[in-house]
Amino acid sequence: MTFNEFLHIRLSEFNRKMKRIPESEPLYKIIQSRVINIGKIKDKEQKKYWREQKRINRIPSEYLSNEEIMNELKSSMKNIGGLKWEKI
Repeated sequence: MTFNEFLHIRLSEFNRKMKRIPESEPLYKIIQSRVINIGKIKDKEQKKYWREQKRINRIPSEYLSNEEIMNELKSSMKNIGGLKWEKI
């Protein structure tokens, strides 16, 4: 399946594909860490583990456009001293 095809699948098909991800895959733990309800976990070590996973795999709350990122990079390069910005 190509990325373009993936973008056009239905929600039910998407859910089926997500349920087929093996537990050994890193993507499985990332998804699990985002959907797990820590309040229902009794074991303190498990709670601690999943809380840390949620922190590591959280989705950033702010979005920067490509232009903003490039401006940040330009400004950082100026602060380094002497480096010139060349358009890629």
